[in-house]
Amino acid sequence: MRNTPKRMPINSGTTTFFNRAAEPKPNTDSPVHTPKKVLAKLNSLKMSSFRSMSMSLADNNTSEDNEDGGESSEGIPKCDSTYSIDIQHSTTLWEANPRPENSGDFYQFTSFAMSLNEIEPGMEKKLCPTDCRLRPDMRKLESGDLDAAASEKVRLEEKQREARKARKGKKGQEWTPRWFCHGENPYTGNDDWLYAGGYWDRNFSGSPDIF
Repeated sequence: MRNTPKRMPINSGTTTFFNRAAEPKPNTDSPVHTPKKVLAKLNSLKMSSFRSMSMSLADNNTSEDNEDGGESSEGIPKCDSTYSIDIQHSTTLWEANPRPENSGDFYQFTSFAMSLNEIEPGMEKKLCPTDCRLRPDMRKLESGDLDAAASEKVRLEEKQREARKARKGKKGQEWTPRWFCHGENPYTGNDDWLYAGGYWDRNFSGSPDIF
């Protein structure tokens, strides 16, 4: 059996430190190891937005960082490693587009993420009644009404539970998905959900009321 050194907790006020002196030190000369400076910063980050936890090291790594570079413990420093992932004569295949100016008002979504939930005028009449874009809790959340969104979410969950109980009460009647069937994937050979057809005919009569 291999003996693994244990961290000994040391209580100091409301903060718990861990004695890492007994742990073997990694070889920082290798590109696969994170520089000690970055590790110190990661261990000293504060989750100020949640105000739920704060981590710190017992040694003087953070104070050394401030002396060397004057960097604050509130951020992650740029790695000072000599290793680089830049590849000569390489070609950029894809770059992320900048976020829209109003991204901060919409949960930091990208333009693509915003478009996933967007319902353009006249689209509701063409969508299947079970389309997730029609979820009332999501529409409330997107409009910024958090209280109404939470209430709608609870209502939908209760409605789903009642519908599930009703199906279980009908003996010999199993729920059959309308647009998909379970079978063998012709490309992978594994069990998978396969498109059963019919959705694009837009005959949505008989769709269950799930919202």
